[in-house]
Amino acid sequence: MAAGPRTVDVLVVGAGPVGLITAYQLARFGGVSVAIIEKQAKSMQDAYGRAITLFPRSSEMLDQLGLADELIQQCFACRETVAYNAKGEEVYGRGWSFMEGMKDTAFDFALVLRQKYQEEIFRNATAKLGVVVEAPVELKAVDVDENAPCGQHRVAATVENSETKASSQILCKYLIGADGGRSSVRRMLSIPFDGESTEDRWVRIDGPIKTNLPKPRTYCSIESATHGNVLWAALDHGATRIGYAFTAERAKAYDIFDEAAAVKEAIASVKPFSLEFERVDWWTIYSVGQRIARKSFARGCVFLAGDACHTHSSGAAQGMNTGLHDAVNLGWKLSLVLRGLAKPEILETYEAERLPNVQKLINYDKDISRLMTNRLPEGWTGDPAADVHEILGRIMAEAGTFSSGLGIYYELETGNPLSVKGSFKGSDSLTASRSGKRAPDVALLKPATFASTRLITATPNYARFYIAIFDGRAFEAVGALYKSLDESNFLSTLSSQESIAYLNIFAKKVPSAYEVTTREPPGRVYFDDPQQGAHERFGVDTEKGAVVVLRPDGWIGTMCALGAGTVAELEAYFERLFLP
Repeated sequence: MAAGPRTVDVLVVGAGPVGLITAYQLARFGGVSVAIIEKQAKSMQDAYGRAITLFPRSSEMLDQLGLADELIQQCFACRETVAYNAKGEEVYGRGWSFMEGMKDTAFDFALVLRQKYQEEIFRNATAKLGVVVEAPVELKAVDVDENAPCGQHRVAATVENSETKASSQILCKYLIGADGGRSSVRRMLSIPFDGESTEDRWVRIDGPIKTNLPKPRTYCSIESATHGNVLWAALDHGATRIGYAFTAERAKAYDIFDEAAAVKEAIASVKPFSLEFERVDWWTIYSVGQRIARKSFARGCVFLAGDACHTHSSGAAQGMNTGLHDAVNLGWKLSLVLRGLAKPEILETYEAERLPNVQKLINYDKDISRLMTNRLPEGWTGDPAADVHEILGRIMAEAGTFSSGLGIYYELETGNPLSVKGSFKGSDSLTASRSGKRAPDVALLKPATFASTRLITATPNYARFYIAIFDGRAFEAVGALYKSLDESNFLSTLSSQESIAYLNIFAKKVPSAYEVTTREPPGRVYFDDPQQGAHERFGVDTEKGAVVVLRPDGWIGTMCALGAGTVAELEAYFERLFLP
């Protein structure tokens, strides 16, 4: 007999990294009830190797959520790459070489930690906040009451314990499908999954090894004539991952492709180097394809995130990174809406912001996945005899800032109230800070001690916006701004409910900010470094100052000139987002 229904604000389906980070955020921000289910038992989840690499922007976002430090404790920090041609000769500027140019961040490396270890960290952190993964529990049916008002418990999810076969119903306001490429949520909501799968198959195999490869503890590519552009990745806990294309030609030799066959082909793929597995921790073979769900926000109450709404090859190591970007983009928006602080319309920006970046990834991936199987991109109009590995290196380098995540931005569109150009007139340079771009993680100094810190450390993600006041040396204008902020009822209300917080960045070190402003600044105080690096990176003139709004996820919301109209401009920005 089915148990009686229970109610939660949010039901997350799927307890991989994307689902766990989504649930973790909602619990961390408070005021929201959340449940997370996973159809696989924990012991089965632990057996999966899957994703391994977090690029800098993902690590920055996890740092803002208080999770990066524990990941760093266990990870392999990869700063070195190498590429070898089929003769075993080192070649330069190919393969993963873009990873050596990931600057402008404290996380200037690839954080390599196998997914099972990441999931354990995320599960434990989420459990400490009172949300425990329910497994093995499978989603069996979803019913959405279209007549119920938005924000009510419109979704009825029927779930079943796979061990006891007991079924129950969970009523929720929002349902999040983070349940992978074969998403039950997507299927039950009849959301089309546009794209294509190819006949290409790739193998990934992990374990501790012995080898004569000259630089084995790197992110390495080997340009094999028979197995495509072979991935060799140093892993955590002393292990290594080998990844190769398993072509139709190679498949002819096997009636059954099992672990022994995977090892045999791995050994062949890395020639002329030797390879011996001491043991195999995990291996898989999978088909390559690129697909995007037609909707990632459906019926006003159902979201898809990660592989549930977009799939692609692992050629650029973007799967988990892209999914985490989805989760972080969604988490704070949903929290603010559920707590009755923000307007429900901001939920529409999830799809509007994430979809263009997912499409960019798919476009890159189509070319990268073909090149990694020794084929030129579809529609190639260049030299038909071009070296596929050289072309691959060129495309990987072109996509470098996108792959690292540091160059991902959100367009300034009239329909998106989160990214607004603002009155600040900065540089027109493509590298300059602007609304919609990642806020540079600049170095700052704490007051009195002048101890070093970073902007990300000063702006943890608690689903609040930060108003960063760069004073330059415009002390009189800054003092007037403080007075105007006190007089703004709307901004004062947002501050009291912790929807916004202030931080003040002074260009010059002084014994006390009070000495130059003649009053206590709102929020926390920091000083720029002696070279005014923070002001320079944000393009702020040290004689004029500026005000920068930072979103909870670390992107710039808007940039305002410092002057008489600053407070009115800030009010207009936040009035588009928050309820009165």
